[in-house]
Amino acid sequence: MTTRRFRDAALLFFLGALVPSSARAQTDSALLSKVSFNLTNPGGKSLAMGGAFTAIADDATAALANPAGLGLISSVEFAISGKRTDETLGLVTARSTATGSVTAQYPGIETTNVDRDAHATSVDFAGVVVPLSRRLVAALMYAENLRFEGDAGGGGYQYVELRDNRSGGAARQDFLFQYREFGSVSLRNRLLGLSLAYRVTESVRVGGGVTLNRASFDLGGDAGGPHRITSRTYLSPTSEKISTVSMRVDGVSDTKPGFLAGIHVDLLSGGALTLGADYRSSPRNDGTLVIGGDVPTTLASQTSRAFRFRVPSDASVGLAAHPMPGLTIAAELQWVRYGEIFDRALPVVSYAGLVGPFPGYFVDGVLADLSPAPNVFVPRIGLEYVAGGNDIRLAFRVGYHREPAHGVTASLAARDGSGTPFPITDPPYSESVAAVFDGGRADDRFTGGLGLTVARSLSIDFGFDVGRASRQLAASLFYRF
Repeated sequence: MTTRRFRDAALLFFLGALVPSSARAQTDSALLSKVSFNLTNPGGKSLAMGGAFTAIADDATAALANPAGLGLISSVEFAISGKRTDETLGLVTARSTATGSVTAQYPGIETTNVDRDAHATSVDFAGVVVPLSRRLVAALMYAENLRFEGDAGGGGYQYVELRDNRSGGAARQDFLFQYREFGSVSLRNRLLGLSLAYRVTESVRVGGGVTLNRASFDLGGDAGGPHRITSRTYLSPTSEKISTVSMRVDGVSDTKPGFLAGIHVDLLSGGALTLGADYRSSPRNDGTLVIGGDVPTTLASQTSRAFRFRVPSDASVGLAAHPMPGLTIAAELQWVRYGEIFDRALPVVSYAGLVGPFPGYFVDGVLADLSPAPNVFVPRIGLEYVAGGNDIRLAFRVGYHREPAHGVTASLAARDGSGTPFPITDPPYSESVAAVFDGGRADDRFTGGLGLTVARSLSIDFGFDVGRASRQLAASLFYRF
């Protein structure tokens, strides 16, 4: 492209840059970009076996894990289970420093991991199972199938830092560009449910259930004010400009119905090989994102924007084999629809800078395009060995699952009238945004635990799940009449 053609295109995208392109995603909160959802089935046994429980589902937690498995239960059963989760949010800070003459380019972006710990402890399941007849079994349950707490920390989370130390003749320029997020994020979904299982034959069981879900989504503040993102620009060593956009979420608190369904089939006699499959769907929850403070010009008419949020739907199919007495080997594949968490783009900050070769063209009010988290497949495998007799049985369990990366990615570019993108290179905001919203990383997670059953009536299960970014502990108690 010649210099003149480039200048003509630049004039067009200077205008086009003020119009945000649509994307199905979430806000450009760096904290929210790495939200982790815990969609492993409840209970210490399931956790210890890597979540490979859909084809087993032989206790009260089947009411949520796979309702068809309730058909294996022939007596009244009470259950309660608690879980502690310690997450490490793998946040990223993008940095670059330009030196040399005023025509020198910024070097490539350097990234620094900024880990933030998130902790949650709760009763994640409680229920009662009641056989209504020889073929029909019912269960009432309470469950918390989503709980995430994240905090930017006392001083906030600085996710972009670009420094301009280039000199212009005898005069030295010292510019600094920073973006920082302050506050916390809280996501929860609690439900009450009724599940039913029906024994079609001695080897085929089907089940389904309805749930009443109450979700909550909060962007909390800190001692310095509401949840906010600040952009700080040092125009000189003694002059600075600070812009602050505040954020809050209203309205995500209604109770709405969801459903689940499953099937449980013995492929070989005596349960030597069992197939299990289930599907769970949570309702969409309406909310409103409200922004204030130094609202970008491009969002002046969008300070209050409706959106929909939901716990992602998931489906699993698995096999459980019993090759010898006391030994169970289970494997399954879970599909999680992370792409449906938010239904629309909700940008809250804008960027300004130069595009093109020196001296470049100035653009302002450019919004990031955020792409939703991808839908993923989660492979799970677990083993259990049970030793003992009728009075006391001890179960040893191990497992593994791989959680694929499912964070948000983003791009930042000004666009000309034809939609052609041009990155902001001075300062290199486009490269920085891509580095911060990098989609996250996959996590290999190893599990294990023990189970104790006394006189076939009382069972206690313990499980742990350890990965690079997550540690979970679960304890469950079951009593059968």
